[in-house]
Amino acid sequence: MQCVYFDDRLPNGFEEQFTFSAQMPYTINIKRFQTEDIVPLHYAETIEMLLCDQLCGEIVVDNQHYSLCGQQLFVIPPYTVHSNNIRPGGGTMYVFKICFHEMDRYINVSNYLEIQNCRLSQLQYLCPAYDAVLDIVKGLMAYDGDLMRCLPLIMQLFLTLSRHVDQDRGSAFDHSRFKDSSLQELIRWTHENFARRITIEEVANMTGYSKYHFCSRFKSLTGMTYLNYLNSVRVSHACLMLRNGDAVQTVCRACGFENTSYFIQIFKKIQHVTPYQYATQQKKLSP
Repeated sequence: MQCVYFDDRLPNGFEEQFTFSAQMPYTINIKRFQTEDIVPLHYAETIEMLLCDQLCGEIVVDNQHYSLCGQQLFVIPPYTVHSNNIRPGGGTMYVFKICFHEMDRYINVSNYLEIQNCRLSQLQYLCPAYDAVLDIVKGLMAYDGDLMRCLPLIMQLFLTLSRHVDQDRGSAFDHSRFKDSSLQELIRWTHENFARRITIEEVANMTGYSKYHFCSRFKSLTGMTYLNYLNSVRVSHACLMLRNGDAVQTVCRACGFENTSYFIQIFKKIQHVTPYQYATQQKKLSP
């Protein structure tokens, strides 16, 4: 079974529900950016490695902001909140995800790392091993569909990553959880409820904080206001629908915006084009 995909054959938004299996415990997605690609805060059960080559934009991992330039490798452990904003250009991104639930059939990665005196939570977010990991990824692509030849490369990958750890980060994640709901749970809830009207008072009550304390807390954890985050989620869903050919008015209603003019205003603020212009661009890019 092939594990390598090109361009937009896999979702490039915040959706992280890929179908992994014993035959496909990882995926590699090669992406190029002809239009702006904005992925709001999200997390996944998988470990994610982003190999960025000559890209412009920003990646945020656990509220640490990184500007993109040259060749960079980002390693994002499971359940780590992250986002990205990639501007159009001629660069390339290899998105490499590994599902530990399926990989455990062959290699217990956590145990393997502990043998190397390293934990998943301590892997450097911005890792200097770009060239070594790129060589491994190209090896996996060359042997795509032959899992038994790829597994030794996976072990080599984690041996390489284990040499680059953040000693200042604890052995376990501490994402400064809310009283009744973690940041991850709030993100999940937002993804499930974005299509309806959401007020700050509702979200604050859900987390057990006052409106003021919630707003302050959320911004300190993410670097943005909750309203800006909610709008980024809605616009990301809107982009997926526009790519599928849905009408702007339909997208507006389905993504939780109360009127079309406000939807267009927010969409243009985030994507730098109107929904109509975005849909037109996507039609031109379609094969």
